[in-house]
Amino acid sequence: MPLQVIEAADSITEMIRFHTSTVFEMMVSLHNVVTQSHRHRDWIEKARAALPPDFLDELDAVYGTYSDGVFFFELAISYADQNDVPGFTEHIREMNPVQFAFYLVGRAVPVEEIAKTDLSLQALRAITPDKYGEMLDYGPMAEIFADIPAFQNRLADLWERYWEIFFRDQATEMRTLWENGIQEKERLLSREGGAALFEHITGWKELPSELPEGYPVTDIVFIPIMMMPSHVYIFYGYGNVTIMFDCRLQESRTEHQERMRVDAINVFKALSDDTRLKILRLITLQPERMHGKVIAEKVGLSASAVSRHIGVLKDGDLIAEEPCDGKITYRLNKELVQSLSDKLLDYLYS
Repeated sequence: MPLQVIEAADSITEMIRFHTSTVFEMMVSLHNVVTQSHRHRDWIEKARAALPPDFLDELDAVYGTYSDGVFFFELAISYADQNDVPGFTEHIREMNPVQFAFYLVGRAVPVEEIAKTDLSLQALRAITPDKYGEMLDYGPMAEIFADIPAFQNRLADLWERYWEIFFRDQATEMRTLWENGIQEKERLLSREGGAALFEHITGWKELPSELPEGYPVTDIVFIPIMMMPSHVYIFYGYGNVTIMFDCRLQESRTEHQERMRVDAINVFKALSDDTRLKILRLITLQPERMHGKVIAEKVGLSASAVSRHIGVLKDGDLIAEEPCDGKITYRLNKELVQSLSDKLLDYLYS
């Protein structure tokens, strides 16, 4: 194994480790299938085409009812083999109902306290902090607590079918992306240290507070996920911070997204002025005639003022210059205008 030198060590660096998780990827991908996220449109269409209608109906009933499956993510936090999906589904079937409820309320109430409630939803709500208790106020939670073992089996059946019908083959293809995501973050860790890596991925300058009190953070786990609907998910408590990050969002991609942001600002800045919209309309209707002097006459502005507006439209890539009879005329960049909604959505969902 090659020697890896950590050049920028800090108190966080020694806490950090990386691993892949087929289990979390499965959960998150199903979340995307039910929400039909814009970010993964082609993949989602492929999945929905492969999955039978009765499965999609059950997915809507189980995931769609419970925050599109987000309620279930913490069930995998403490599972030992994150790449053993069949083992995980069996683990869920066999899980003690009290333990199942512990994860369902975000690990905010100790298992021992949950056991004292006899799994009464009303009693559990009374001892759950409001921040987490809101989940228990959600109407359909009563259906789970009416028969927790039955719901455990229903959820495990859903994951098991998804694995067998579709996801097992997909996970094999995802592995390279996961490994590339880890390697890229390991390089950042070596170059800048754990604190910089933590802030780079989460946006947080400090570790989360102790939850519960008396459990300082000693373990930070980064997990690459291909199907992330957002930049990052963070779970923390009992000394562990688990961070799922978009494994496609590497430094080169981050630079690309920054360019997208600047491009979007330039386009909407160009479109935010009534005079520029008039100029753009003139160019659209008569591109072969619209040079600076004609445009100035049409909109009643000086040549220098028109030149400034033209510059803003060019910065937004909304128009392009074309020579015509020894003069510079302008034409509409129709392709950009037609793709505006897609470009904006791509940026927002990134």
